[in-house]
Amino acid sequence: MKKYWFHVTLIAFYCLPIILLLFLDYYNIEGYNYIYNPATQNFERWDPYNVFFNQNFVFEATWKGRMFYLFFMWLIFIESIIYWNELADEKPKKRFLIIVSLTSAFVPTVYIMAVNYFGLDLAVLKAGFSFGIRAISPEGRPWDFLYLQWPLSCEYIVFSVFFISAAIFAYRLKGLKFFSISFVLIAGIGAAYMFDTIYPFGVFKPLQAFALPTAATAAAVLDLLGYKTSLNFPVYSSLTNSNLPRLSIWNGKAYAAADIGWACSGVHSLLLYVLIILVFFKRTEISSFRKLAYFVIGFIGTYFVNVLRICSYLFIYLYQGRVAANTFHDSYGELYFFTWIFAYIALIASIQRYMLVERTRSAFKNAKTNFSSWFKLMKQKIKFKIGRVHKHKTYIST
Repeated sequence: MKKYWFHVTLIAFYCLPIILLLFLDYYNIEGYNYIYNPATQNFERWDPYNVFFNQNFVFEATWKGRMFYLFFMWLIFIESIIYWNELADEKPKKRFLIIVSLTSAFVPTVYIMAVNYFGLDLAVLKAGFSFGIRAISPEGRPWDFLYLQWPLSCEYIVFSVFFISAAIFAYRLKGLKFFSISFVLIAGIGAAYMFDTIYPFGVFKPLQAFALPTAATAAAVLDLLGYKTSLNFPVYSSLTNSNLPRLSIWNGKAYAAADIGWACSGVHSLLLYVLIILVFFKRTEISSFRKLAYFVIGFIGTYFVNVLRICSYLFIYLYQGRVAANTFHDSYGELYFFTWIFAYIALIASIQRYMLVERTRSAFKNAKTNFSSWFKLMKQKIKFKIGRVHKHKTYIST
């Protein structure tokens, strides 16, 4: 155990803030209990508490939630097992690097403690408000952009920066190789959350451009399934001050509709796919042609997984109601992509590990050879029979 003490301690420091958050979240004793008062133009105590954090278990949600922290912990353990001996060999030799690395890994825990017990939550909220994050909905109620999404986005970014820094201090650039997939996950989710918090509802046009073709594909799929479908674009929303595509379906008297932003269309899933698959390819010895083929097939698959997620949301909305649909959107919809990407990587690994392409090609070649041999044999038999019949006819006529 003496050989591995450093890495075990590092992983423990990675998990500590997540476990602490899990405890605080489950018992609804988190911070951010301040609310902006337009009358006084200042933040005041939120009596009794922040309803977005302390009335919900945020670890149950994927989109704008904390479930991805659990995926991160799982991936860290898996990658540690894979590189267990290499991690021990690459352990920093200098005491200074050991201290800096462990300190960097411990910063997120300090951040969580400061947010929940030492007043940093108020500073985070004030920073978000000064940055222009929306605090009050058009109906005059507190909006989750400032009181939930902004704190979560900052939290993910802090975790990503210091976890990645700790690995680099400890293992140099090899640290990015050891924990590449887990780091891509937490940093990618943090970037997507932050971007959607700052530019919500399709405000950022370059990313929003993906929403319309995805919505159109979903409309085509729903139409093929026999639902009456309508796709309207642009639909202006005074609530969001933006133009979005609106996809609607009917089934008799039942009706469901969804305004589709860039996040809903799965742009972040496509970006995560690109990052994860490129990291995976870097670890494997696969020919360039096969990498290109795998990449294109996976990209198309990811695109249609996003289409399936939109269709599923509308199905649930149509038959179970809006509350159930929103639960699917926040908690289960994002699992479509992660189920797909891990299954696809496992499929590629199986194809390469067991040489399925070569075996399929060999089996096809053998089948072709056997068919050719059988065909030649049948051809010879037919010629032989025709020859015998011809001789028999000649004999009778003679």
